[in-house]
Amino acid sequence: MSDLTPYPREAAEREAQAEPPQPAHAYASWGSRVGAYLLDVLILAVPLGLLVVLIAVLASDDGDESTEESLLVLFYLLTVLVPVLYFTLMHGGERGATYGKRALGIRVVDEQGGAIGYGRALGRYAVVFGLGLFGLPLLVDYLWPLWDDRNQTLHDKAVRSLVVRA
Repeated sequence: MSDLTPYPREAAEREAQAEPPQPAHAYASWGSRVGAYLLDVLILAVPLGLLVVLIAVLASDDGDESTEESLLVLFYLLTVLVPVLYFTLMHGGERGATYGKRALGIRVVDEQGGAIGYGRALGRYAVVFGLGLFGLPLLVDYLWPLWDDRNQTLHDKAVRSLVVRA
């Protein structure tokens, strides 16, 4: 015989009838996240494309190899730094959304619904960048919300952020 008291039947019936707890946030769909990302890539690609044209023009006018190499190094630095700054400043700010996310009505928040701050936004991008160095892990990261109950990517999980409808 057990010394434990049986679970009261009334309590069990109340639990069975109770609704499951609703999430505090309406999570953004995978499709809206992808759409926002594509808009952001376009927003970043246009100025970087213009920079390529400018570098090509400057390099062809000079003919000096050291100038061409310097401009190429500058281009590579900007292709890394511009997205880091864009995503960190936009996600870390009070709005928590890039222009692409704003256009689709979603934003990045912490688990309480507030801004994630610049440090966590930088960490979020650093995880994406690190996974991107290997290719396949980045693909898994971007597909992760398809089977996650909170529609989080691995970079969201790493910094405890959520992407929600604004």
